[in-house]
Formats: sequence, structure tokens, C-alpha cells
Amino acid sequence: MGQESELQRLERFVAKLLTNFSELRAEKAILVQQLDERNQQIEELQNRLATEEAERGEIGQRVGKLVEQIEEWEKGLDQAAEVAEPPAPAEDFSETEESELDDYEVQEEIEELAAHSRGEEEVRVQHNLFSLTGAQR
Repeated sequence: MGQESELQRLERFVAKLLTNFSELRAEKAILVQQLDERNQQIEELQNRLATEEAERGEIGQRVGKLVEQIEEWEKGLDQAAEVAEPPAPAEDFSETEESELDDYEVQEEIEELAAHSRGEEEVRVQHNLFSLTGAQR
């Protein structure tokens, strides 16, 4: 009987080992699946990051070009303001009227340069009409 009890004990131990082994296999399969999903997610995020970095670089270049254009435009305005000579004021204007006229002429010149550089002739004409009514007040 001693051998039979030893044999039953061995059978139970082997059965328990097989059960634990099956459970570990199932757990391994789940972990492998999760690992594959995570690796796929990492790859998708890396692709998305690369795409967004490329877009960011392109946007940075476009903004840089816009800044350069604005700086060139400002230089053009500064050069035009240096070249332009203010007209001699008429003797019958008061100081306030003279100041308003100077302000109007400077504003008109700035608008003309901006309209010319953008090719927006209509904007310049409209602004001049509104400026004239404002300067006459």
C-alpha cells in the first residue's frame, strides 16, 4: 500500500503541474497578444509623431517666410518714408489743420505703398475716400 499512496501522490503532483503549466501557457498567450498590441500602438504613435514633426517643420518654414516678408515690407515703408518729402503747408492753415494734413498725407502714403505692394488698388481708393472725409472734420 505504501507504493500505491506514493503513486497517487505523484499523480496528484503531476496533475497539479499540468494544470499550472496550462494556466501559465494561457497567461503567456494573453501577454504576447498585449505585447503585440502595444508594439503596434507604439509604431502608430511613432508614425504620427514623424508626420506631426514634418508638419511642424513646414509650418515653421512658412512662418519664417511670412516674417521675412513683413520685415521686407517694413523696410520698404521706412525707405519710402525717408525718401518722401513733406509738402510745404499752405499759409492759411492753422497748426491743427496742418498737423491733420501731415498725418493724413503720411497715412495716405503708407496705404498707397501697402496697396501697391499687394496689388489692391481698390483698397487704396476706398481708404483715401474715408481718409478725406476724416481729414475734413
